[in-house]
Amino acid sequence: MKSTTISTVGALARYACGLKARDLSQEVKLHAAKCVLDTLAAAAAGLSAPSVVAAREASSALFGKGEIPVWFDGRRTTTAGAIFANSSAAAVLDMDDGHSEARGHAASAVVPAVLSLAGEIGASTDEVLSAIAIGYEVAVRIKAARGDHGQAGWNGQSGVWAGFSVAVAIGWLLKASEDQIAHGIALTGVYSPNLVATSYTKEFGADVKEGIPWSAVVGYSSMILAKLGHAGFTDTLDCPPFYDASTILRGLGEERMKILGNYFKPYATCRHFHAALKGLEDVMADHAIKAAEIETIRVHIYDYALRLSNKTQPQSLIDIQYSIPYCMAIVAILGADSLMPIDESLLGRTELIALAERVQIVPDPEFSSRYPEVVLNRIDVVTAGGTFSTPPMRPPCDPDAPMTMEQLERKFTNSTARVLGERRQSDLLSAFGRFLEGEIAPLLKAIATPAKTSA
Repeated sequence: MKSTTISTVGALARYACGLKARDLSQEVKLHAAKCVLDTLAAAAAGLSAPSVVAAREASSALFGKGEIPVWFDGRRTTTAGAIFANSSAAAVLDMDDGHSEARGHAASAVVPAVLSLAGEIGASTDEVLSAIAIGYEVAVRIKAARGDHGQAGWNGQSGVWAGFSVAVAIGWLLKASEDQIAHGIALTGVYSPNLVATSYTKEFGADVKEGIPWSAVVGYSSMILAKLGHAGFTDTLDCPPFYDASTILRGLGEERMKILGNYFKPYATCRHFHAALKGLEDVMADHAIKAAEIETIRVHIYDYALRLSNKTQPQSLIDIQYSIPYCMAIVAILGADSLMPIDESLLGRTELIALAERVQIVPDPEFSSRYPEVVLNRIDVVTAGGTFSTPPMRPPCDPDAPMTMEQLERKFTNSTARVLGERRQSDLLSAFGRFLEGEIAPLLKAIATPAKTSA
């Protein structure tokens, strides 16, 4: 296998191999644990989505039978099959965490991969949390340094880079060598889905969404291949303008770990317009505005958000996730709780469609110039009695004001109520509490137990 000592993939591998679980702070491990709970909430809530049902059905056919559980289902498959099925559930409702520097989602790839492998190899809680954080670190750095790869103005969906988090986390858990992890990273960079069609399709999302589940499988497969001697292009991250190696390595091992800069979502929608949703909540509450009184809602936002489908008559849950007008109408008429999670009952509602068609999306040049470093929205709510506006707002639950563990537990309880039921919720939260205390077996058992609505 070709030496990786002077390459960027080699430097990243050296960083990962040089870390022991004891080297990571309790702050980092607690944050990784938050990612675990948030990902499990997203996966349970998404369990009955048609694409997730299909992914579970396909997991054994595609990847074979095995002993690794499909979460909340009762069936078992191989590690790769479980990663695919569980990541599909975690990513489907757009409830999963994200990172502004990467402009996408890592946890819905790396958490299912690490938990699936943990049961197979008997990894400890400490090892699981460390692997998640280390994988997260490498993937966010790579994505932040990624060029547009010939897709002008397009920075790459999560599926083109989330696999890096899986490859590194899996390699670290398996105690792979530096060269093996380096080649795992290199292989992931080539084998991951390129998702080129997302830059030109008019059918934004579809069941492909951001390609995260397949990317997670690629990251896992690449690391297994690398351990067996499969070699990748070791200069894959050293070729500008595709990647800026200096950005990838700047501050590596010296700065706060990237996982501490993630965010958790209060709404199960694309985060581009979360500030607008919160602004609408605030304006209606502060001025006692009823939905029937609203004539128009203007959403001022950066022009990148105009790439969303923004359908006023969505045909699927994914259409809802990417529609500023329809989600604004849901908050105005039904309240924000209806966005955590979304479900099929929101489709085809004439009152929602009518208000969505009165939502105007207004590109703001200043907001556009500051994106993605600063994410800003503001809104105007026009009624017969006057126009009520917000100042420029950032999304709620930013890294500067992150969700607490208690808030994440409430998110879990609210979003999984119909799927798990009160007793199963209690059992899982109890198991998660023991996980925080260092006992992993109860959590692995809880997520392997079928939910009441599993298909």
